[in-house]
Amino acid sequence: MSVELAKYNEDLARRFEREAKRLRDFVGPEAVIEHVGSSAVGIGGKNIVDILVGVKSEEDMKRMRDILAVAGYREGHDTHPDRIFMAFRVDDDGTDRETKDGDFHIHICVKGSETYLDFLRLRDYLLKNRNVALEYERKKKDFVREAGGDRKKYRAIKSMYVSELLEKARLG
Repeated sequence: MSVELAKYNEDLARRFEREAKRLRDFVGPEAVIEHVGSSAVGIGGKNIVDILVGVKSEEDMKRMRDILAVAGYREGHDTHPDRIFMAFRVDDDGTDRETKDGDFHIHICVKGSETYLDFLRLRDYLLKNRNVALEYERKKKDFVREAGGDRKKYRAIKSMYVSELLEKARLG
């Protein structure tokens, strides 16, 4: 599967607000819904809206997965013990596909866990350091070239850089 990057689309923030409002009807008041990822920072990328859903416990993560399935989300390839990944991944005709521009990714984590906090740390660090955010946007283009457009390779290369950014974010 190939990866394509695009300039930031200002409609993504509005798309997040609409989807967060819709999700609140499903997830209830105990869950926290946060806009994270490149679209929350206002930089280009795959133009997928990343949403962090914080819950109280690991058991609640599984319950939330089931609730979000009712809302039209499907569990994806990037689920880990500390995070459940869900996305819109079905076209109108029922064809399973990789998510693309304008889709939503949901990351379900336990509130206060390192994974949950890292999503927020990275977002907040990039929001406070616009020059670093713009450098990250440029580097993502380099990563696509380095990976030859291969989505899996791109994620691996980008992941190393994001780890470096997180270290800086943790230091304040």
